[in-house]
Amino acid sequence: MDAKPTRIQECPLQIEARVKRIGFPAYSKDFTIVESEVTRVHAHEYILTGNAHIDPHKWSPLIYNFRHYCGLGEPLGKTFRA
Repeated sequence: MDAKPTRIQECPLQIEARVKRIGFPAYSKDFTIVESEVTRVHAHEYILTGNAHIDPHKWSPLIYNFRHYCGLGEPLGKTFRA
């Protein structure tokens, strides 16, 4: 049975996914690895281009990349572990 979650109105891009595998690495008990498969993407029409692609400048994503936070321009910060 598939869940029917309520989507967040303020979030213009949402991804539904199904868990494929959960792994518990032997080298650390501090985290879990979750492998998932995207099943559906919901994008508000104001962030789409004319050919149904997402325009990142309209969306303005916050990207987490190896302990650092970035947008489409200058770095925005880093985590306490960086």
